[in-house]
Amino acid sequence: MQYDLLSRLKTETAKCHARLENALDLMRPEWPREDYVALLESFYGYIAPWENSAAAAMPAPLREFFEGRRKAWLLASDLALLTGDDTRASAVTKVERLPAMDSIGRVFGSMYVMEGSTLGGRFIAPHVATLFGLQSGRGNAYFEGYGLRTGSMWNAFREIVRANVPPEQANVAVDAAIATFDGLHDWLGKLRTGSGAMA
Repeated sequence: MQYDLLSRLKTETAKCHARLENALDLMRPEWPREDYVALLESFYGYIAPWENSAAAAMPAPLREFFEGRRKAWLLASDLALLTGDDTRASAVTKVERLPAMDSIGRVFGSMYVMEGSTLGGRFIAPHVATLFGLQSGRGNAYFEGYGLRTGSMWNAFREIVRANVPPEQANVAVDAAIATFDGLHDWLGKLRTGSGAMA
């Protein structure tokens, strides 16, 4: 039977993925603009440190691959446009505790969560654009992610995972993915404004 870490990741993170998705409720029909800005700030506070930690742990031959997938700068761009403050992202509170990424399995398990989020972003980006009167890529750039390249970028990520994560690291990859989902849930719940803590 062919080893397929991606199938395990999808199946074994389904519950925590759904918990985060339901708590955020990003497709809700009404959403105050200030809550949207606060959410982007919270995302930046987690994703910017996460990207630096993942980059430091990434094996040298894969660093260029990783650098082309950073998204914190998109959040910084969105925040600058929405608030009129080019330094808004630099003032954001940042997470201090991140999932361990001390092996290639853990790095890619955690990255699975971040890359997988681009798939949902294809639906969220036009939704928030409509809600807040945004032009494509201006104020919703983070959710647009790779845009028309989303499908091909996801497939390329899957191939990199299959080629680089050995079967003996499957368990730690799954553990890291779950820890990343749970870490995001806890972090966004702490900092979320408006409707209170997430369930």
